Amino acid sequence: MSESLRSKASLPFSLSIVNAEGDEAVLAGHTRDMRATGLSLVVPDIRIGSQEIVGEDRRLRIVLELPTGPVEIQAAPVRYEQLDEKGTEQGFLVGARITEISDSDCVRFVKYLRSLR
Repeated sequence: MSESLRSKASLPFSLSIVNAEGDEAVLAGHTRDMRATGLSLVVPDIRIGSQEIVGEDRRLRIVLELPTGPVEIQAAPVRYEQLDEKGTEQGFLVGARITEISDSDCVRFVKYLRSLR
């Protein structure tokens, strides 16, 4: 996948922690920008229940709602920061590196990124 395919786009997603104990709770948010190898995610909180979505060895399952239908991505959070409360967006910005995506979802995801250019 090409790193240069980077676009600002706001798409809804749901996020859960891979191998989380108990019920699979989800957190809803939207993207700020996307590239073929990673996503910038805006979420209202960095916790799902009592578990943080960021941290060493944390794996996230993200269902991203493309206009052509959902794609499932597994990603590793690499950084996060709290957004300025006075800004237009509130919550947290999480940078995530894509670690796993099916071939068919990857084709659709890259095609969508190319359509934004």
